[in-house]
Order: sequence, then structure tokens, then C-alpha cells
Amino acid sequence: MLQVTARGGAMAAGAEFVEGWLVAQVLGEGAYGEVRLLVHARSGAAVALKVLRGGEEGAAAREAALHRALRHPHVLRCLGERTHLQQHYMFLEYAPGGELFDRIEPDVGMREDEARRYWRQLLAGLQYLHGRGVAHRDIKPENLLLDNRDQLKISDFGMATLFRHGSRERLLSRVCGTAPYAAPEVLSAPQRPYRAPPADLWAAALVLLAMLAGELPWERACESDARYAAWSAAGGGAAPGGPWRKLSAAALALLRRALQPDATRRATLATLLELPWSREPAEVAARAWRSQPTAADVTDGAAPDELSAADMDALISYSQPAHADDLLLATPADGASLAPLGRRMTRVWLRGDEAAAMAALGDALRPRGYVWRRLHPRLMAIECGAELKMRVWAMRCLAAGAGGARTLLEFRRARGCGLQFKRRYVELRDALAPLHAPAPPHADLLPAPHAHH
Repeated sequence: MLQVTARGGAMAAGAEFVEGWLVAQVLGEGAYGEVRLLVHARSGAAVALKVLRGGEEGAAAREAALHRALRHPHVLRCLGERTHLQQHYMFLEYAPGGELFDRIEPDVGMREDEARRYWRQLLAGLQYLHGRGVAHRDIKPENLLLDNRDQLKISDFGMATLFRHGSRERLLSRVCGTAPYAAPEVLSAPQRPYRAPPADLWAAALVLLAMLAGELPWERACESDARYAAWSAAGGGAAPGGPWRKLSAAALALLRRALQPDATRRATLATLLELPWSREPAEVAARAWRSQPTAADVTDGAAPDELSAADMDALISYSQPAHADDLLLATPADGASLAPLGRRMTRVWLRGDEAAAMAALGDALRPRGYVWRRLHPRLMAIECGAELKMRVWAMRCLAAGAGGARTLLEFRRARGCGLQFKRRYVELRDALAPLHAPAPPHADLLPAPHAHH
């Protein structure tokens, strides 16, 4: 059996996780652990592997048990889970479209018809979850993924909980979620327990505002935040400057209903779906809006990236991952091609090699007062204040041709608000403009290094 886990528990890109499954790249990482892309060498099918570390005892098993029971077009599927050598693995549907926040232009947002389509899909997913008695408790653009048909998928159930069993609903008392998206009643718990559905809808409404305006209205929904205090004092009826001025009258009317500070007066999900802005006709192609394929979309036989039940069962149940170091430099066997990289908007091509690109990035960081350190010759950790952290990978183009050496810098948020991250990315991208280069055709990239913790 091939052995695959690298030093310190980190898996090397190009190595095998279990026999026949290649570790392609890091999709995301955080305090919980990391998410890696696995590609089946024979079929090309891809799954996301979430590796959970530490945390509250039993939390990983509870998250997996809850997530596996969910099945809806706008909820990311959990395909299975397993524990091996004190590591908890969750196998998830791969969403190659990336995170919703990648589609939000800072201080601009996106087209209203696009925001409306994602909004409807988000509400459809929440309607299903709440119907099953599940509260997500951390709705934000970073936890909303997009598949290859541009369909929104609610992901990351690490904070989710059951709030209803049968007809009996329980109030929640845990302060959780991400501060800018948390409802006021969540931030005031546990002194005053709160109902789960209105809190999720508050967060969803702020996602909609971010999509429409490219910014959020406040840092925290509490009276110490002056912008929120002004909104609360008017009972959600005031619309001063800031993001509100960017909204159409119908969108503003909806958000006034959805962001009522008093949860008992907040619009329900059914009401939000019936408001005029939500019901306006979609301006996108019918296929882009469908959440399920029609008969015309289905071909006879298996699709090229379709994974058999036996292959999936082997990944989850039988093939044993190990912990040796001998595949750190492994490469895909027999020229097997990896699945396409997820669609990332926070990357820039520069002239020169990795060393020159990293030196130029350091020059851009220095006058801004950001703190950074090298984790690897091609990997940099950056702190933009206490609340925002990012990592930047340098990947050299190996393709021959005119134009000289070129390097791709890929920026990834490690901690903090996605919109703030995008603002800092744009700032640094613009500072590097003198070195900008066009992307080479069919570039062969070195795999991004992994930072050992």
C-alpha cells in the first residue's frame, strides 16, 4: 500500500493520499485544519478532503454526522468521513468555482441579476436546512461555494447545530459565527437565548448587501458600533450613506425587512422570497439558474469525471493512509492529469522568477506597515493588522517561449473578512503593476508549497 502523509501531517502536492488518489493542491486552511483537493488518477474525478485537527473533543464527528445527513442542490455534499491515526477526514463534494467572495468586487459588488440568483439559491439552501431543524450559524461569502455550473453551495458545518427535533424547537445560547455577519441577538447571548432561523437570515441578508455594494455596513451589530447604533435607533428604517446608497429601492426595502434589529419583527424566509426584489425575473440563461440537470443535460453512460461507488467506497473505507515521509517529492504517475485548479480571482502574473516576485512583494508591503515572514522560499505569510492575515504563493512558469520568466503570485485569505482581504489584494496587485505580465498559454506550474505548522 502506498504511503502518503508527509512530515507534520502535511500532505505533499503530487503525492497519493491513498492508492489511486492524488493530492493536487490546498483549497483552504484555517484554525480547524485544511482542505485539500484529491483527484482520482484513473477517472479524473475530484473530491475535497477536509482534515480536522484539535478542537473540542467529538466536534469533528458531530460535524460529519450532521453534514452527511444533508442532501440538497444548494448544500455541499459530504460524501463520507473516517478517522485514522487521530486525524479526522471528511470527503466533500468539490466546488471548482471557488468561494462566493471571489465574485464580489470590493466597494462595487456584482451585477444585481447575479446577486439575485445567488440570493435565491442561498435562501433555497437555508429553507432546506431549517426544514431539517439545522442552523448553520456561520453564513458568510467565504462559506458559500460555487460548482462548475455556477450553482451556490452552502458549506462548512463546523458551527452548525440542531435547533429543532420534531415539533420542539430549542433556543440557542452560544455566541458564534463571524462578527460582521452575526445578528445582534447572537452577540448578546447567552444572557438572552435566541431563535436560530432569524439569526441565519440576518447573516444571509448581509451576504446579499455585500454582493450588491461590495462592503458591509458595520463591524459588529452592537450599540458600541456607531454605524449599527444609527441603524438600530431607527429600527432598521434609516438608510444613511455607506453601502445603502448603492442599492435600488426594491433591494433596500428587502434589506430593511431582513435586517430588523428586533428578531421578532424580522421577515421570515418565506416572506423574503415573496418580496418584489426576490421575485424579479432572472436575466441569466435558464441553464445557469437550474439547480438540477434536465434530461437534456444527461448523456448515456458515465461522464469522464464520474466516480464509481466502488472507488468512493475504497477511498472512505478500505485504503489505509499512512504517515511516512517518502512521498514528499512524489509526482503523478504515468502523466496523469490533475483536475483544473479552482477558479481564483486573487492572483497576478509578474515578470521574473520567484525570488524577484517575492522581493517585489516585500517592497510593496514595506511602506504599508504590514508584517510578513517567509515560511518557504515561495511562500509568504502577511499580517495586515490584527484582524486580517493572508498567505502568498509564488509559482514559476516552466513553459518555454518568448517573454522570459514569469511567476504567478496567488493570494489566499488565512483569517479575517473576505472583503477586507480583497481590498488588500487589489492594493498590492496595483502596487506590483510595473511588473505585470500576461498569463502564459498552457503554463506548467510548480505545485504550491505547504507551510508546516
